[in-house]
Amino acid sequence: MSISRRQRFRNLFFNAHNSHNSQKFRTRTLLALVAIFTTTFYAPTVYGAAEADDVGVYGSILIARKAHEAAIALKQQNWAAAQGLYKSLIGMKPDEDDFYFGLYEASRRMQQWAEVGGALDQLFQHAPKYRNKMALEYGECLFHQNKYSEAEPVLKEALTKIDQPSLVEKQLKLVMIKGIRKHVKVVGPIVKPLVKPDLTPKAPPPKIKQEQIDPNTSDVDLKLNIAYMKSECVLVATFDHMVKSDEMITFYNPPEAIYKIERILKGPPLNRTLPLRYEFHDKTNDPKPKGWKFNEQKMMPKKGSKWIIFIQNAVPVDRKFETYHGCWGRIQYTEDNIDKVLKIKDEHKGQS
Repeated sequence: MSISRRQRFRNLFFNAHNSHNSQKFRTRTLLALVAIFTTTFYAPTVYGAAEADDVGVYGSILIARKAHEAAIALKQQNWAAAQGLYKSLIGMKPDEDDFYFGLYEASRRMQQWAEVGGALDQLFQHAPKYRNKMALEYGECLFHQNKYSEAEPVLKEALTKIDQPSLVEKQLKLVMIKGIRKHVKVVGPIVKPLVKPDLTPKAPPPKIKQEQIDPNTSDVDLKLNIAYMKSECVLVATFDHMVKSDEMITFYNPPEAIYKIERILKGPPLNRTLPLRYEFHDKTNDPKPKGWKFNEQKMMPKKGSKWIIFIQNAVPVDRKFETYHGCWGRIQYTEDNIDKVLKIKDEHKGQS
């Protein structure tokens, strides 16, 4: 970017900043100007293909095939198909950076900003090194989710790196190169094998069901850092009592428990009396235990016991709040547990 363009940007931004008190207007102006000066870095790219073995660079035939399908979907701009495939790939191989970038790009193209935010959150949790290199992408996501106060400082940070090439474009090129497998036939002399090949039919790999990798039905999201990021409210509260009812209490029809809030670690202020739907399962694929029967003395906490509670949506349903992943969202308050949560809170200052 030339000196004159830099000066033009500064004049436009600071005039808008000083002339308007509306934070939303300032953030919109900032996002628009960042977009103007990053167009050359964020333009669509024509991707090529590369050769790969049957297992691909991901070490698995099943993953390589699905990664190939996902990369082809991206290339053909079939964003919905790409999004679904990359979600499955993350469940199959959550330590692979490529799949988070593929999910981010597909979701961004469809302007599904909640999905974009989820992809970035998971990527930053898995690989924190990308957080400082993706200020523009994170700020854009916050802006489109109407989180203007959070978006503005992140976009300002992006401006300090305006001359740097787009990390996302570079990573997406790698996703395409590694994902699209191009087989080239090689004609040569026929070589007889020294060892007789084993022609015994091999059993096909086990089929992976969607519910086994879906965050809503599997245990992939049962981690403190993900619970903190996905919960609108995190608090410390003490158990007071269970609400008596004529309705039968079952495994999937839990009672209402009343807690008293002592401290809010994240989220909006709530009434000190906190009614919770007291789940007995974590909403994954685990079945109801054989012979399960409700026993208040054994299954309900002691009055006055202290808990760390994660609430994904800070809006009650049927006058009761629901904890993150059912019973998993209630964690015993101990020195070790509260230190883990406070450490995560400190790592996410200004981002959640």
